Amino acid sequence: MGKWGIDNQICVKITICKGCNDREVIYYRNKLPLWIVEQWRWYFDYLAALVKVNNPRLKVELTICAQTLKQGQEYIEEKTKTLLRAKKAKLKKLQSQPLQDDLFHFERDKFAKAIQELREAVAALERGEFNYYVPPTHINKIKNWIRR
Repeated sequence: MGKWGIDNQICVKITICKGCNDREVIYYRNKLPLWIVEQWRWYFDYLAALVKVNNPRLKVELTICAQTLKQGQEYIEEKTKTLLRAKKAKLKKLQSQPLQDDLFHFERDKFAKAIQELREAVAALERGEFNYYVPPTHINKIKNWIRR
């Protein structure tokens, strides 16, 4: 595969812990080859230390680990499959469900609207439109956490 092979993808992440469960990722790089991480380890340690010096009361964590999350186009393709399957199942369940209508047909209108929205969402996903959250492949908010 060479130096840039995909078999050794590593991610580098610096997080700040503001509370018990309140974490914010302030630096994230993905799909880095091992040799780049080894060569630039000092820089990642320096960034984490710089953030720690400027925020002594917060816990700063540097994490270097294998890239396991799918991102970019891989994420979109995988998420599209699962969303399509879930929306089709929900649509089938709604269509087979008996309708409990009221006197003014509000339930029927709400029910028809929900089915129509699901049909539109399924059609959009089948056309390749993905209007959902995609995790970023690069985050750099270090400057927000360093006072100069």
